[in-house]
Amino acid sequence: MKRKLLFYFILFLFSNASFAVVLQSLIVKENAGKSSVFFTLSSPPVYKTFILTNPRRLVVDLRDTISNINVNRIATGNSLIAKVRSGRPSTGIFRLVFDVKDGTKYKISNWKPTNSKNNGLKIELFTNYSATYPIKSQSVISKPKTQAHFKHAPVKPLRDIVVVIDPGHGGKDPGAIGPRYISEKAVVLAIALKLKQAIDRERGMQAVLTRKGDYYVGLRERLNIARHYNADLFISIHADAFINKQSSGASVFALSPKGATSEAARWLAEKENYSELGGVNLRGLDDANGVIRTVLLDLSQTATINSSLQVGSRLLKQMDKITSLHNRAVEQARFIVLKSPDIPSVLVETGFITNTQEEKNLSNPSYQLRLAQSIFSGVKYYFSDYPPHGSRLESMVNTNLHIVKAGETLPAIAARYNISIANLKKLNNLTNIKLRPGQKLNINAAWA
Repeated sequence: MKRKLLFYFILFLFSNASFAVVLQSLIVKENAGKSSVFFTLSSPPVYKTFILTNPRRLVVDLRDTISNINVNRIATGNSLIAKVRSGRPSTGIFRLVFDVKDGTKYKISNWKPTNSKNNGLKIELFTNYSATYPIKSQSVISKPKTQAHFKHAPVKPLRDIVVVIDPGHGGKDPGAIGPRYISEKAVVLAIALKLKQAIDRERGMQAVLTRKGDYYVGLRERLNIARHYNADLFISIHADAFINKQSSGASVFALSPKGATSEAARWLAEKENYSELGGVNLRGLDDANGVIRTVLLDLSQTATINSSLQVGSRLLKQMDKITSLHNRAVEQARFIVLKSPDIPSVLVETGFITNTQEEKNLSNPSYQLRLAQSIFSGVKYYFSDYPPHGSRLESMVNTNLHIVKAGETLPAIAARYNISIANLKKLNNLTNIKLRPGQKLNINAAWA
């Protein structure tokens, strides 16, 4: 009984941790060449700050935070801060981006708001550190005996988004068979190969297949492949079947909550599977009976299911343009291949291979290509709205404009943001590749 009460107590704590912090006010002040940004929050914040360049921006990520502040009205006329904007780059993160003057540095500290019940965070921005924080003169300056050497960690390169594509069945398992004896395993592999080609052609994305030919891969092994490649998304491709040969239309499935619960129990039974979850090391938890791990798994799986539903809705919207839908909403079921706790996963039923017309369509290379393109479009729309952290796309989405500097060329700028010259020209209505210093180029929409 005590263990059960402990479980619900911890679950309550974790459940209420989500969006527990409210950003109540954001005030920008300027004095003597220094700008100060004051955050008033309902609870102590968990945050991360970093600088992006070209143009220079200060990024503040507040975890589990909500706010209804209109940041567009902030910092007008400030000499160091040109503009403030906000967004949500990933689940649970409220991001503030300050467009700042080149050479601007910052210092972050806590401060106490007038209302002692609230919590405060202060960021000071300046261009001359010694002028802002003068060094006190000393009568004697002692020289260190040995020269200190500092190693700076190299900047981590931006990564590609990884999509693992899983053509269902294969080898000894043909899947469903159509009226003209077309096998599901052959149809879904053809569609998966075309989808991979579309993804690989897109800069900033790459696709991995769980099988490349007619051979069998176990269901658990398909999940392991996704985890091995640190997939951002897992898509399983299938063709539906039913005794009623008139049944038709495409469907998309995500994992059901019951499936998530059973999978969490399985992970807890096999400890090696939950030593790490979503890049978080769980080995150090003082959790002999697994209660905390159970809660973490449940919360992670819930967030993953929500992301899967978001992916699925975008896939259905795009597939609806070229085929009928069997169900216009994302369905949920307990498919094993959808059970990765930290990888959004969907299963796409491309149509009913037991339906004579749909069997004909699904075996047609031209139709397969259009279907693959529609799935690809849905994937792109999802990642445009939810760019993975550390990816090239995240950098592009958070960079609306590029201001051309002297000596910069269009090919160099296109390479920097990992987009094609043709797309950059089209987006900015350019008739040639000549640029002028100070010219503003729209970058944000180039990927979408």
